[in-house]
Amino acid sequence: MSKKTIIPVLSNREAETKKESACTSCGAGGCCGGFGIKAGSEKDVVFRNIFVYMTMGILMFTVAYLIMRFMTWING
Repeated sequence: MSKKTIIPVLSNREAETKKESACTSCGAGGCCGGFGIKAGSEKDVVFRNIFVYMTMGILMFTVAYLIMRFMTWING
């Protein structure tokens, strides 16, 4: 009963020791590779990523505005 079983999926010691970057969060935007734009990326890839993010932002604001207008219309 005192024998411990190590589950390989939950044991990520190997992945933790390979960090060589000072960046701790990949989505921070300030580190290399943030927001999917890596150093040395082609110009068209960078522009595509920027336009995809802008489109998603515009879409989110538009949907939020439409939901707000719909809710005020329901309340009358």
